[in-house]
Amino acid sequence: MAKVFASDTAMRVSTDAVQVCGGSGYMREYPLEKRMRDAKITQIYEGTNQIQRNIIALHLIRSTAQ
Repeated sequence: MAKVFASDTAMRVSTDAVQVCGGSGYMREYPLEKRMRDAKITQIYEGTNQIQRNIIALHLIRSTAQ
C-alpha cells in the first residue's frame, strides 16, 4: 500500500511540476525531467500499481470473508 501511495504521489507531483514549468520541464538540462522519469519507473517497478491494487483488494476481501 505504501509503494502504491508513494509512487502515485510522486508521479502526480512531478506531472504538476512539469505543467507549471511548461516545455522546459521536459528538457534534460533541468532535474525535473529526471524526477519525472524516476517517478514513472517507481509505478512500474516490482509490479505495476494496478496489479498491486488488485493484490491489496484480494487480500482485503479474503480477510473480511474469514
